[in-house]
Amino acid sequence: MPDPTWYPWGFVASILLAGILLAHPADAQVNTERMRKLEVDGIGGAVGGSLAIQSGNTELIEVGGDARLDVLHAPHYAFIVSEVRYGESDGSRFRDAAFAHLRYNYRFGGPLVAEAFTQLERDSFALLNLRTLVGGGLRLRVLDTEPARLFLGTTPMFERERLDTERVGAHPDRTTALRISQYLNVRLRLSDRTFLVSTTYVQPWVAVPADVRLLNETRLGVGITEALTLRITLKTRYDSRPPGEVSDWTLSWTNGITFTW
Repeated sequence: MPDPTWYPWGFVASILLAGILLAHPADAQVNTERMRKLEVDGIGGAVGGSLAIQSGNTELIEVGGDARLDVLHAPHYAFIVSEVRYGESDGSRFRDAAFAHLRYNYRFGGPLVAEAFTQLERDSFALLNLRTLVGGGLRLRVLDTEPARLFLGTTPMFERERLDTERVGAHPDRTTALRISQYLNVRLRLSDRTFLVSTTYVQPWVAVPADVRLLNETRLGVGITEALTLRITLKTRYDSRPPGEVSDWTLSWTNGITFTW
């Protein structure tokens, strides 16, 4: 693997920024904790995809793809992740979501890490035309052992949303908010090639505390080879003030394959 000292940080940052601008802008809430590699050395990356096909009473197809790049030069760590999902059922689109996320970490030494991030999202199912996030905060490593890791984080973030004007109903089609994103991340190494990552986010709006979003994502990864991993992901989301006729609770289950280098 290449030595990251061969790459000036300005050049790497330019690549990462270009990626986030060119990627398709996803879910109204996104779990970025699953995007961190458990071990990163130098420069690494991964690409993955998923496919669902159903035939019979209902004709359905759903495809998804994602890519990431990690760069580590202690005490600096940065990563960029992008994902896109599209689905049709009986010829009608039922899913069209994508996002790009760029994050920088600085480790002070010991368990404390500073974070800064930006993110773009789009999700037609949630009536979200565009969501932009910029934020930063602190992350605390509570437990760090070979089989288990536990992290707590608090990251205030500035959020701007533009919703589908024709379908939001009484909900404002444009909002700007300061939210406090608090998260708990648990990582379990079940065997040499099997791991479980579970993250729970709580994101209240500072000015309107009753406006809160919750997200839990649990992912099981099973290594097929050194480079290929089967992934099973369960996502649960709650929005106390969803737009239009969007449900306040959503649940999704996906299977996929990831290739890592």
